[in-house]
Amino acid sequence: MDSLATSRRRRLARAGAAIATALALALALAASLDAERSRDGGGRRVLLGASTSTALWTYAIIPFIAAFVGWGTNVVALRMTFYPLEFFPAFLAFAQPKGQPFGLLGGWQGIIPSKAGEMAEILVDLMTKKLIDIKEIFSRLDEKKVASIMDPEMRAVTEGLFEKVLATEAPLFWNGLPTVVRDELITEAVDRSSGLLENIVQDLMENVYEVLDLKSMVVRLALGNKDKVVNMFREVGAKEFLFIERSGIYFGFLFGLAQMVTFYFVDKSAPQHGIWLLPVFGFLVGYLTNYVALKIIFTPVEPKMVCGLKIHGVFMRRQNEVSEEFARLNQLHFCNAENLWDEMMTGAFKDKFEALVRRNTANFFDTAFGAGTPMVKMMLGQQKYESIKRTVIDSVFESIPDCVPVTYDYQNFALDIETTVRERMQKLPGADFERVLHPVFEQDEIKLIVVGGVLGAATGVAQYYLAFSSQ
Repeated sequence: MDSLATSRRRRLARAGAAIATALALALALAASLDAERSRDGGGRRVLLGASTSTALWTYAIIPFIAAFVGWGTNVVALRMTFYPLEFFPAFLAFAQPKGQPFGLLGGWQGIIPSKAGEMAEILVDLMTKKLIDIKEIFSRLDEKKVASIMDPEMRAVTEGLFEKVLATEAPLFWNGLPTVVRDELITEAVDRSSGLLENIVQDLMENVYEVLDLKSMVVRLALGNKDKVVNMFREVGAKEFLFIERSGIYFGFLFGLAQMVTFYFVDKSAPQHGIWLLPVFGFLVGYLTNYVALKIIFTPVEPKMVCGLKIHGVFMRRQNEVSEEFARLNQLHFCNAENLWDEMMTGAFKDKFEALVRRNTANFFDTAFGAGTPMVKMMLGQQKYESIKRTVIDSVFESIPDCVPVTYDYQNFALDIETTVRERMQKLPGADFERVLHPVFEQDEIKLIVVGGVLGAATGVAQYYLAFSSQ
């Protein structure tokens, strides 16, 4: 960490020295040119007045203003990428096209929040096609382990359920049995409930595609938790976003040097053109700093040697580090046991999940009393037996959400989605890895670039009227 900080200080010191040197050269050039222009017809030097000295400084600050414009437009572009989370102003939200950050009557919503669902779909497609197979992931569960963890909860449910249902729906039958027989029947049912859990988990593992829609889950969570989506992209691309901010300073200053020299000659030879020259350069500075920063992050996708130097996109060269952070945040916010089970129980395929649980519970009930099952069935009669069976099935299904949470820690450990995503993402080809972050900018980057240009042009207009129009 200390060496990294030292390295950064050295880079900043070198950058500062370079800027100071460039400024000194620019001032020397400006002074030399003014000196030449301040000689009288006989070649004698004329003393410079205060206005000339002021003019030199107004030219000299052009690169610094350009650096500020480059930094400011990049910062604004990033803010517009992430915020606001909801459309602002809210009373114009009715005019916002679906999936677009802008409103037809004005207003703005951050690009990521406005496209949270779409970006979630892109990431899910990447995960399911390149990183994880949900059936393979679920095959890592040990159904016996899951059942043993849930056993205390399910035993309590089964014991209370059977006694209550039989006493309520068949009181004559139940109360007429000797206490020892009732106890034996309840004990048998409770002991067999662990087998019910094993069967449910086993059935789930074999048919997970039918009961779990991973894309639907992630999109739903993304739309309902836009702040988490924003934070996820900000953390994954933290260094790249910092690079975008800082690069605006460096590129803006370099463009500003060209702007300074050009404007100096134009202002001296044809000052009437200055009114449009600074706004045009301001637009170019704002436009180009945004454009160049976005391109440098992702281009080139694969390392290339140019003049003996290895050139690689800023984001692309951090593949191992980014993969680790993405995998951690993905499991924390999206692909964890709690969310997976919630999706199965309440999501797009909830009816199929319910059918799976009911099917296994029906099989369990038909053998719940062991050797005593035929006797119970005969004494109750078919109609009453089926009525009690439906009640038990309903109650068991309703109890699942209360019993499953105790297994989440084990499931997260066994599924180990974080490790799987991290290791496989680190091995992705560059073209596939680029899709992790690039979608954040891709569809709307031209809007951000143009906004940078417009802000730069506005700064150029202000700069002209404040510094040059009266001279």
